[in-house]
Amino acid sequence: MKRTFLLIAALFVSALSFGQLTTMNVAPYNSVQYLVDSVLIGQGIQTSNITFLGAPHAIGFFDGTNSNIGLDSGMVITTGDIANAVGPNNIGSQSTNNNLPGDAQLDLLTTNTTNDASVLEFDFIPESDTASFRFVFGSEEYPEFVNSLFNDVFAFFISGPNPAGGNYVDQNIALIPGTTVPVTIDNVNIGSNPQYYIDNTGGTSVQYDGFTTPLTALAHVICSQPYHIKIAIADAGDFSYDSGVFMEAASFSSNGATVTSVSTSSYTENDTTILEGCGDALVTVKLNRVTPTDSIVPYTLTGTATQGVDYVITPSQLLIPAGSDSTQFTVTGLWDGVDEPNESIFIEFPFQDACLGFQPVKIGLLLRDIDSLKLDYRSPDTTLCGPEDLYLYFQPSGGVAPISFDWQYNGQTSAGFDLQDSPMTSTTYVVTMTDACIGFTLTDSINVTLLSDVEPVDVEVGVTNYDLCLGDLQALNAIVTGGGGAVTFGWYDIDGTLITDSSTFVIEPEEGMVSYTALAFDECGSRDSVEVTINTEICEFEVPNVFTPNGDGNNDYFWIENLDKFPNTEVYVFNRWGQTVFTSTDYGGGCVNNGDSGCWNGKVNNTGADCSEGTYYYVIRAPGEEERKGSINLFRD
Repeated sequence: MKRTFLLIAALFVSALSFGQLTTMNVAPYNSVQYLVDSVLIGQGIQTSNITFLGAPHAIGFFDGTNSNIGLDSGMVITTGDIANAVGPNNIGSQSTNNNLPGDAQLDLLTTNTTNDASVLEFDFIPESDTASFRFVFGSEEYPEFVNSLFNDVFAFFISGPNPAGGNYVDQNIALIPGTTVPVTIDNVNIGSNPQYYIDNTGGTSVQYDGFTTPLTALAHVICSQPYHIKIAIADAGDFSYDSGVFMEAASFSSNGATVTSVSTSSYTENDTTILEGCGDALVTVKLNRVTPTDSIVPYTLTGTATQGVDYVITPSQLLIPAGSDSTQFTVTGLWDGVDEPNESIFIEFPFQDACLGFQPVKIGLLLRDIDSLKLDYRSPDTTLCGPEDLYLYFQPSGGVAPISFDWQYNGQTSAGFDLQDSPMTSTTYVVTMTDACIGFTLTDSINVTLLSDVEPVDVEVGVTNYDLCLGDLQALNAIVTGGGGAVTFGWYDIDGTLITDSSTFVIEPEEGMVSYTALAFDECGSRDSVEVTINTEICEFEVPNVFTPNGDGNNDYFWIENLDKFPNTEVYVFNRWGQTVFTSTDYGGGCVNNGDSGCWNGKVNNTGADCSEGTYYYVIRAPGEEERKGSINLFRD
């Protein structure tokens, strides 16, 4: 599919955004002089005496390169705030009340009083026999106020010499093509001249409920003569429901000698944009006369793009055959695989102007760089406890839209960027994405795991009962297998308090019995646990090497620590001549604490005479233990 428009002068947008319609009235676009001379005016027009009456925020610059407004960029004038033109179309009555008066001339075009007028005026001198510019009128009053008293009104009033005789006096040139009928909400809508109307209900890039297709305001003029134009728009009957008129950049021009038309492939957003490696621009060059002989049309190429590297022109020589007034050529963007900014192509023709002789006519094209296809987002891999409804999708960028999607899963196929499914088993969804023109492809997949397909959780610890001596260290180890998705594990004490989530931990238990539980569970409730019991006992007793039975309450007894843990332990004490001075057949039971009556107090068998100071020798026979022999020193001082 091709889209075609007439290009009277140089028209080029230096960058292509991927957002919605944008508006600006910050520097330099807050200067009306700049908006007129550097944005609106194209070839063959000289301006002077530029004035604007209205709210400062009612006029500014717009960029429509990725919107459906139909114009790449230019100047916009509204009855409220230019920011209100920015989409999406989610408010049916977007308004800004500037509390300003209307315009007397506009009052004559409506049955109501106007308010919030925005009026731009300037003088100009054309350099050809026509003066024209392209525009779009949009309004929030569509469609509900068609044929009502609340019809916002706009007009382009021109004054100056009429080539047909007399003068134009405030003649409105904002007309429906081929008629003398002015463009208004009542005259262009879904029921009247619908071919010039766009219903923007639900639009994503422009707020206005409706607007016209791009139209051309044109006046036949006398070259080099002074003219005055008044561009005016106002609310009618109220201060509500904003309206705006968009005027294409560089389209206010006067170069009647030639026109060129450009049509590009349907993959592009605008007719001055071609894509790198995808589609082309068909340019028609038309003279204002039929040439009697074959004529070669000269042209020069400028811009940031390089011919032969970034684009080619076919044919390279432009020939208008005898008896014809036009020729065509193609500009084709080349894919170079380099990530680079968008580039410009300017083609300039030195054509004959009606007033000034040979004058250059320039067209501008935007060569948009195309990135390789890449994946910005995909639904994550998912673990399910059982069959359930899923919504899966992929979000690629790059390439040329629209991107096609080919889903392959469980012997089934599907198209579209998203998929709803209820898998009964674990499934891998493989998707191949392909762009519309260049042939970029990208393949990725989403894995969906059903836990009903996996083994249950299992915990193994090996040994479940330990007998330890006090002071021993013991490492507890657990091995967890099975389960699906995230498996949670921990060692817990008898109260259920988590000790550690590590599979291994080392303990030094106190005397007595203690138990620990190794517990694991998955996302869907499969769980397993093992209890480990540890019995810790005192396995050694400590024999002192000196005691002082002098009655001072300090170390008065031969006390053997922990011997009470060894029942029926025999203890024998001998002097250096081998004579027995103390005997006990259950020393641990009689000498549990230091000072108990069963502890040797330094007397012969605890009741006789005091034993003399010196070294004594003991024999300890604990059941199940090796016999221990040693010496003990007795001192009284």
